[in-house]
Amino acid sequence: MSGWFWIVAAIGLVVVVGGLADYLLLARPGYQPVPLVMDPVPTLFIPGHLGTRYSFGHMLWRLQRCYGLSKDVVAIVAPDGKVHLRGQLNLNHHAAVQVLFTDKAVRPAAQLHGLEKVITALQTQQAFAEVNIVGHSMGGVTAVLYLLCKPTVPVANLVTIAAPMNDLEVAQRSPILNWRLTRTGPEHAAPIYQQFQKTIGNLPANLRWLNIAGDLLIGGRHDGEVAINSSFAIRYLVKDRIKDYTEVVIRGPRAAHSLLHENRLVDHDIVEYLWQRQRDF
Repeated sequence: MSGWFWIVAAIGLVVVVGGLADYLLLARPGYQPVPLVMDPVPTLFIPGHLGTRYSFGHMLWRLQRCYGLSKDVVAIVAPDGKVHLRGQLNLNHHAAVQVLFTDKAVRPAAQLHGLEKVITALQTQQAFAEVNIVGHSMGGVTAVLYLLCKPTVPVANLVTIAAPMNDLEVAQRSPILNWRLTRTGPEHAAPIYQQFQKTIGNLPANLRWLNIAGDLLIGGRHDGEVAINSSFAIRYLVKDRIKDYTEVVIRGPRAAHSLLHENRLVDHDIVEYLWQRQRDF
């Protein structure tokens, strides 16, 4: 066999081994030493529809390496709602919890039930009075549903990324809805938005909310799956009700729906909003 065969075979082996290691490590707690910072509020990262360990895995790795966040726990939720925790929650630093659902096609109601179970399970490791939540796509919708159900453990800070707040379908791909935002609200209200309207009075007044959307700059003001107008339609319901509501638009090719959690600008915005820490790239 020629030398080229062995070179190609060696490269292929490295790629396979590297990919397997990446796959395994993304669903494991982090072990890199992090600064000691007393932070009594853990941060939960919730993926969207069909979300996997890759949804927030690389972001959590970057936040640990660049900002000192500690990925303490991976919470795995089974279809029956049972929760398995990998790792140990430690509130002597900025603690992160990666939430994974074995049913990748989980619907918002089931995801909400799983989120409640995760928080209950985490309380058995260490008590905490509040949580932060970072949710991508449908995970952001689930986070809002959690906010509005008057939970016993309230949300201090919420970050939603490309969340379809005013789409006809939030748990599967569908045509991009770009309903116009008028001076008083969206020109149409989807069922999920109507559900928000009915329970918006339950929103905690001390909540801080960062709402991030993407624009591919190809016309239509969307990230390829969710329109900015859908994500930002929620502003009409929350303004003047909570402590802070901030909107951010990420623009360009890396603002695609499934790339926003791989975007370092999003990393920076999350860290700055949750912990008022900055770092130059």
